[in-house]
Amino acid sequence: MGGKGWMVISLLVLTAAVVGARPQYGGVLRVEIPALLRSLDPAAAATDAADSIARARVLPLIFETLVSVDEQGGIAPQLAASWEHDARSQRWRFRLRPGIRLHDGSQLDAAKAAAALRAIGGPKFSADADTIIVETDRESPDLLWDLAGSRMAVVVRRGSEAVGTGPFRVERFESPRVILRAHEDYWRGRPFVDTVEILTGQSQADGTASLEMGRVDIASIAPADASRVTPRGLRTAASRPIDLVALVFEEQRALPASHALRQAVATAIDRASLCSVLLQRWAQPATALLPDWLTGYAALVGGAADTADRASARTLIGTVPPAQRTLALRVDSASPVDRAIADRIAVDARDAGLTIRIDPSDALTPRPDLRLVHITLEATSPDRALAAALAALGPRTARLIPVDMSLPPGARLEDVFRLERALLEPRIIVPIVHVSELYAIGPQVEAWNGQPIRPSGVWDFGTVWMRTTRP
Repeated sequence: MGGKGWMVISLLVLTAAVVGARPQYGGVLRVEIPALLRSLDPAAAATDAADSIARARVLPLIFETLVSVDEQGGIAPQLAASWEHDARSQRWRFRLRPGIRLHDGSQLDAAKAAAALRAIGGPKFSADADTIIVETDRESPDLLWDLAGSRMAVVVRRGSEAVGTGPFRVERFESPRVILRAHEDYWRGRPFVDTVEILTGQSQADGTASLEMGRVDIASIAPADASRVTPRGLRTAASRPIDLVALVFEEQRALPASHALRQAVATAIDRASLCSVLLQRWAQPATALLPDWLTGYAALVGGAADTADRASARTLIGTVPPAQRTLALRVDSASPVDRAIADRIAVDARDAGLTIRIDPSDALTPRPDLRLVHITLEATSPDRALAAALAALGPRTARLIPVDMSLPPGARLEDVFRLERALLEPRIIVPIVHVSELYAIGPQVEAWNGQPIRPSGVWDFGTVWMRTTRP
């Protein structure tokens, strides 16, 4: 065959490939996650940690903020196209994008947006033509981070109904299931899929089985399951290592006299093996409460804490009376992954001469000596992320730390670093690993701009489209 013939065939093949990969409108995206969603109202307080996690993923599909966190961890425009402020960062002007439609079909203007934000509280919000004016009573160079938080989403109230501007509107919500419909007049363009069905409160094992049987398209999975889903035609997507798993010692073991014991536990844990074997490299050793990608200083806080030093741990244990070498550990969450981490910690401790007994998460059992906690951190500024992590640890832990845990608004990175180093020095809080949020994705799911899961953990379902046939 001549050169022109081959050229024609090649062109036809290329054209067919391009057409086959062209985004298609329509279809249903089905999602399963373990966190149970209890409310879709941004103004409502989360009832527990699981509800908080579910809200952080689902609510941004419905409600939007003036600005958002981008994939590099900076601030990006969202409902606001641009902004400026005075020299003292006390008076800000945000120009609203034109043509934004609410889910009820009405247009969002600056006056409606300012009124919605005023109802939340905080700074003073007003409107001037297409501009939202924000005035604060102090210098606020960090105001953008405040406005990027989901609490500051623009929500227009129609009686008991909360109306948003996001790529999807609520069609039905009966916990644990939420059904969202595409917002036809979305300012970034109509989403490709017609419907997103999200089933919350499901175990990760069930999600994996549902994917393999074709009942769902995206499901949260455990790291140990990642290797077995890939040969089945599924692929994985993950956030940055954003979840903190840590040990927290209780009051009876948080006294200065128990410092050697706490140091021994922290030193005995083989974090590198935890990440590479148990968590299949979907995690990083935690030397600090906040991950290094968020602060850049983690190695300076914890040094070589990711490397177990069994000899040092045994030496420390030798200074502890034998009667105090048995510890009761309680796992706060019901996650099988967290239980597996606790089991591995118990093995490492035994090799160093300690006995760690893992108690059931039952209020009737005696108070444990230490707890394994799992905290989903925010992709925000370091001072806000640290404040949120400390809030998640609760006031009981705060009372045990012999340092001032407060941070001024907009605290500098060096102030956050000093506070975190002081928090970790008593070894009452012992970071273990930072874990990625991991998902398996069915072969029929495509995304216009890459992965449907952003590095921050946010779901980018507005750009997802469904193949009508499997590739």
